[in-house]
Amino acid sequence: MASSYKGLYVQRFSDGTIHSVQVVDSGGNSIPFDPQKYIDREVQPPIDELPDLENYQKSK
Repeated sequence: MASSYKGLYVQRFSDGTIHSVQVVDSGGNSIPFDPQKYIDREVQPPIDELPDLENYQKSK
Protein backbone atom coordinates (compact mmCIF):
# COMPACT_ATOMS: atom_id res chain seq x y z
CA MET A 1 0.00 0.00 0.00
CA ALA A 2 1.36 3.41 -0.95
CA SER A 3 1.94 5.81 1.90
CA SER A 4 0.11 9.13 2.00
CA TYR A 5 3.34 10.72 3.29
CA LYS A 6 6.37 12.00 1.42
CA GLY A 7 9.81 12.31 3.01
CA LEU A 8 11.44 15.74 3.06
CA TYR A 9 14.68 15.47 5.05
CA VAL A 10 16.42 13.72 7.93
CA GLN A 11 17.87 15.10 11.14
CA ARG A 12 21.01 13.51 12.52
CA PHE A 13 22.88 13.29 15.79
CA SER A 14 26.50 14.48 15.73
CA ASP A 15 27.62 10.88 15.10
CA GLY A 16 25.54 10.76 11.88
CA THR A 17 22.74 8.57 13.24
CA ILE A 18 19.30 9.60 11.94
CA HIS A 19 16.99 10.49 14.83
CA SER A 20 14.05 12.04 12.94
CA VAL A 21 12.58 12.16 9.45
CA GLN A 22 10.44 15.12 8.45
CA VAL A 23 7.49 14.16 6.24
CA VAL A 24 4.57 15.93 4.64
CA ASP A 25 1.10 14.40 4.31
CA SER A 26 -1.32 14.76 1.42
CA GLY A 27 -2.90 17.77 3.16
CA GLY A 28 0.42 19.63 3.28
CA ASN A 29 1.01 19.12 7.00
CA SER A 30 4.66 18.59 7.92
CA ILE A 31 5.37 16.27 10.87
CA PRO A 32 8.39 14.34 12.22
CA PHE A 33 8.55 10.55 12.04
CA ASP A 34 10.79 8.16 13.92
CA PRO A 35 13.16 6.57 11.36
CA GLN A 36 11.74 3.07 11.94
CA LYS A 37 8.19 4.32 11.48
CA TYR A 38 9.27 5.94 8.19
CA ILE A 39 10.73 2.64 6.97
CA ASP A 40 7.81 0.51 8.25
CA ARG A 41 5.27 2.70 6.43
CA GLU A 42 7.34 2.48 3.23
CA VAL A 43 7.37 6.25 2.79
CA GLN A 44 9.13 7.46 -0.34
CA PRO A 45 11.77 8.34 -1.23
CA PRO A 46 13.85 5.78 0.64
CA ILE A 47 15.36 7.15 3.85
CA ASP A 48 18.92 6.85 2.54
CA GLU A 49 18.07 9.15 -0.39
CA LEU A 50 16.81 12.04 1.76
CA PRO A 51 18.98 15.12 2.35
CA ASP A 52 19.83 16.28 5.83
CA LEU A 53 18.12 19.41 7.16
CA GLU A 54 21.00 21.72 6.24
CA ASN A 55 21.11 20.55 2.61
CA TYR A 56 17.32 20.63 2.38
CA GLN A 57 17.25 24.26 3.51
CA LYS A 58 19.98 25.18 1.00
CA SER A 59 17.90 23.71 -1.83
CA LYS A 60 14.89 25.89 -0.96
